[in-house]
Amino acid sequence: MIITVYGCRGSVAISRPGSRYGGNTPCIKVTSGDEYLVIDAGSGIMSLAGELSHLPPHTVNILLSHLHLDHISGLGTFAPVWTKGMGVRVFTQTRDERPLEEQVFGIFAPPVWPVSMQEQGNVEVVRLEEEVPRKIGKFTVTGFRADHPDKTLSFHITDGTSSFAHLLDSELNGMDKQSMDLVAKYCRGVDAVVFDAAYSCEDYEASRRGWGHSTVKQGVEIARQTDNKLVIFAHFDQKYSDDELDSWKKYFDSDKYVMAYDGLEIEI
Repeated sequence: MIITVYGCRGSVAISRPGSRYGGNTPCIKVTSGDEYLVIDAGSGIMSLAGELSHLPPHTVNILLSHLHLDHISGLGTFAPVWTKGMGVRVFTQTRDERPLEEQVFGIFAPPVWPVSMQEQGNVEVVRLEEEVPRKIGKFTVTGFRADHPDKTLSFHITDGTSSFAHLLDSELNGMDKQSMDLVAKYCRGVDAVVFDAAYSCEDYEASRRGWGHSTVKQGVEIARQTDNKLVIFAHFDQKYSDDELDSWKKYFDSDKYVMAYDGLEIEI
């Protein structure tokens, strides 16, 4: 599998000219052969849209971890939603009593958005259940509970050869034993983990506990416990400069730890 990062920031997209890390919010593509899955649809998905314009018409499969704006903001102008012959199929869990289509696409409608995506876009939605594997092409996806507000999923993904865990927007320090056991179960021995590192350790301890995010130091600790081969840190808060993000590498004790940046591509 190949992991491509299109957005490594969290909360809001930023313009930071010359940044080595970039400023887009979460979007990751996982590729196996001629098939791919997209995880989250933050502003980074716009870069992916440009690549897809060169491919034959098809439906884009997107896993949504949750519905916070930084993870769905790119959907509104994502070309396959509005292009004849293309389309978007979203996989996520339900969060309230409304139809799932309304939960996912409802914000993209007047007066917040000029046209109704649910009514006029080429979109559909598929419900995921926690810890129930879902086959999507050659991929098998299992969603499991994350510790983050408003019902968030982490993902375990395999193509039968390689395996990958996606743990953005999850706070390890806030988890009970049952949730930590799930993290260990789905992360143990995988080829790569994308892990949440929204805040510096200092900021986290000072005022960010309970916000649903983690740190590089916490990611290194869980990687030691679960024997991960590669850990990619992402979802950096927009306030941190390149130099500040570079300084977090002091917690790395091997070359298996990587700081994500917009455009990073790694084969696992």
